Amino acid sequence: MLIDLQQLQDAPNLKPDVLIIGAGAVGLSMAVDLVRNGAEVVVLEAGSTSMEKSSQEFFEAATWNGFPLEGLHVGRLRALGGTTNAWPGQLVPFDPIVFEHRPWVSDQGWLIDREALEPYYEKAFRLLGLQQNQPDEEVWRRLKVPPPDMGNDLEVFLTRWTPEPRFAVLFREEIEHHPKLHVIVNAPVTGFSLAADERTVHEVMIPRYNGTEYRIAARNVVLANGTIEIARLLSMHLDNGSAPPWADNPWLGRGFTDHVDAYAGDVIPTNAARFHALFDNILLNGLKYSPRIKLTGSAQRQKQLLGIAAGFLFNSQYKEELDRLKILVKALLRGKIDRRMLAIPARTLPVARIALPMAARYLLHHRTYNRADQGIQLRLSSEQVPLRESCLRLRPERDSLGMPLVDIDWMIDGVELETMAHFCELLVGYFHRENLAYIELSPKLMARDAAFLSEIDDGNHQMGMARMASSPAHGVVDADLRVFGSNNLYVAGAATFPTTGFANPTFTAITLGLRLSDHLAHRQVLPVPELVTAGAVASEVQ
Repeated sequence: MLIDLQQLQDAPNLKPDVLIIGAGAVGLSMAVDLVRNGAEVVVLEAGSTSMEKSSQEFFEAATWNGFPLEGLHVGRLRALGGTTNAWPGQLVPFDPIVFEHRPWVSDQGWLIDREALEPYYEKAFRLLGLQQNQPDEEVWRRLKVPPPDMGNDLEVFLTRWTPEPRFAVLFREEIEHHPKLHVIVNAPVTGFSLAADERTVHEVMIPRYNGTEYRIAARNVVLANGTIEIARLLSMHLDNGSAPPWADNPWLGRGFTDHVDAYAGDVIPTNAARFHALFDNILLNGLKYSPRIKLTGSAQRQKQLLGIAAGFLFNSQYKEELDRLKILVKALLRGKIDRRMLAIPARTLPVARIALPMAARYLLHHRTYNRADQGIQLRLSSEQVPLRESCLRLRPERDSLGMPLVDIDWMIDGVELETMAHFCELLVGYFHRENLAYIELSPKLMARDAAFLSEIDDGNHQMGMARMASSPAHGVVDADLRVFGSNNLYVAGAATFPTTGFANPTFTAITLGLRLSDHLAHRQVLPVPELVTAGAVASEVQ
């Protein structure tokens, strides 16, 4: 059931097994999985059912220090579905090496390995509609294109794309009709109260526009509202003004990471047919796959490098028009055409002739058509070494809900340069040997010049600040993602990653969330605790 808290005269009296804060990719995936397994779930979303300017004020007011962090403003959305409303939907599991303890990357490794997550990765694929997902080898075989043998240090791999990346659409049936699921929008959480044991979250507080406050209790509380918001909420005092038992954790709000992205150089194919056969997107059985290149785990171990991958950006003066044509051709091929799609702007007409080869390439070869009349660029995405001084800071200024605004100190120590430069040297050597392309790389990057770092940007992949660890001296949550110092408070999402690899974090965040939902579904839950002075479990208070 979908509820707008601010439109109700009387707030709902709910007693869920699991209360999830945040209705984005992780929160909605967990909620749907839990209710399908019989749990009573409430999801609280700070934003509305659609994007509203007022809900974005927190992100717009946030500031950064250190390296530019544009994703702090544009990389997060407050609305039902969260950032999936603008997410393209690329799914990339983390490589096994990410889960290893790599002393040259971090003092803290993951407490679980890739094998333990494998069934949850498969579950996530199915949940997101990729039942027809096939291994890379089978995809290449179906295309009748032999995958390149790049040696021991480089490897071509395929990313997957979810057919419906907007989770509010993907899970609409459960959101609107499942009897055990209540999704409450316009419900920003501003704090917690604890039970008499001072370890169990008893209630969460949600202000209402009419000046009252809604409180709701649950057996288990899960923070799935994004890295920045999770760190801010955990750093807040309790409703009685005291510090929570996790407040003095030395890693709370620290170890912020993002991906270090950069344009490394220009690519000029010398064998265009082979180049496009290897690196154009693939469309097979209704699913999209994207070829990319990564540094192998063995190369990382041997040279003590970070995880890194590369893709190619095909630039065209007609990019907008080509995107429209791709949508139109895809609709025509599916037999689902909306008359509004035929209203093509006049500027599109000069390139309409491309529609035929675009459709032919899809029908005959299951590939996209990439026009690059303005060149091809090599785009890198590198793992970052997590630094303790890369952190969140609460500002004295407050937002409209009385919550402190935040600064993010995004710190990079520069060791990422060696990974990027070495990786690019390997790429140049391979493309030259295979007569595939000439790559003109940035001289500053090849010289390992720290000035190259002024040209990097973030990947909109905010991670860390509530990392997983074996003890509270080294992290914020345990192997089950439970916050140290609490009995029933959990963190789900990329905030818990101790290290990150190069991959988009969303898929692994969803996967970890499904592992947590499995844990919550099977653990022995306690009755909803009572405060010494508590009233109703869910109530409105002045």
